[in-house]
Amino acid sequence: MGIVLHPKVIAHRGASGYRPENTLEAFELGLAMKADGIEFDVINTKDDVLIIRHENALSGTTDIANHPELKSLYREGVVEGRSLQDWFSEDLTYEQIKTLRANERLADLRPGSAKFDGQFQIPTLKQILESDFIQDKILVVELKRGSHLSALSETIGKLTTDEIVASNVVGKDVILIIESFEEEILLDAKQHLVAAGIAAEYFLAIDSTKMVDCNIEALAGKFDGLSIATHMLLSSDPWVPTCHALGLKVWVYTARAEKATTTIEAYYEELIQTGVDGIFADQPDLLRRVLTERG
Repeated sequence: MGIVLHPKVIAHRGASGYRPENTLEAFELGLAMKADGIEFDVINTKDDVLIIRHENALSGTTDIANHPELKSLYREGVVEGRSLQDWFSEDLTYEQIKTLRANERLADLRPGSAKFDGQFQIPTLKQILESDFIQDKILVVELKRGSHLSALSETIGKLTTDEIVASNVVGKDVILIIESFEEEILLDAKQHLVAAGIAAEYFLAIDSTKMVDCNIEALAGKFDGLSIATHMLLSSDPWVPTCHALGLKVWVYTARAEKATTTIEAYYEELIQTGVDGIFADQPDLLRRVLTERG
């Protein structure tokens, strides 16, 4: 494969630089900003409903602390290996989740987005699949790992497959990508989707890994692509040419305008010049502008 200099623009959790992340409003805005697709995170409730949140701990992205009727559910739990006191999605039914509203996770960094705190509902996977704005777009469905999975009656891959099959998403000419940081979760989802006859690509997300510690040939036999962190892409390791030679796509997370140390254009250009196939962007309009201006 030759060097790709026209990467896909993926609105990371929607236009999360402008609206509280993982909300229908953020997704719709991201696509209105001419992103090629959206990425979102799937977790579950106590009663097997698949909802869209960054993680199963809820205080950072919702107004749950303002709900005295849920105070008794505050407890110690574990998220991504971290022990913390919080409210957890696996303890709430969907009816309880429906009473919550989304908050900006990075309020100090993004006061403009935080102005919308308390306005938007917590969406479900079903609502996204039924939305008109996903027509002809890329959907990157990230299946999150965590203690919420222990509350499920089926695997999250099976439940996700059931939602996709029950929806009319196939008729919307959507490009479906399933992503996870856990190989086991991803392979389980692949097994169920293949059995259901659903066309999809499968991306393993990895972080803080050097190429010498990653068996890329083995991964190429299981998956269609890798999603890697910006610091990995910009390291001395030749991720893109190595993966391309094995037929793997490479996407990078996360392009945030706030990270630019010189100009926005130079920041995005550094990522583009690696030949990466897709860029997850919190401000998809800015990345699209740079790509358009460079032709």
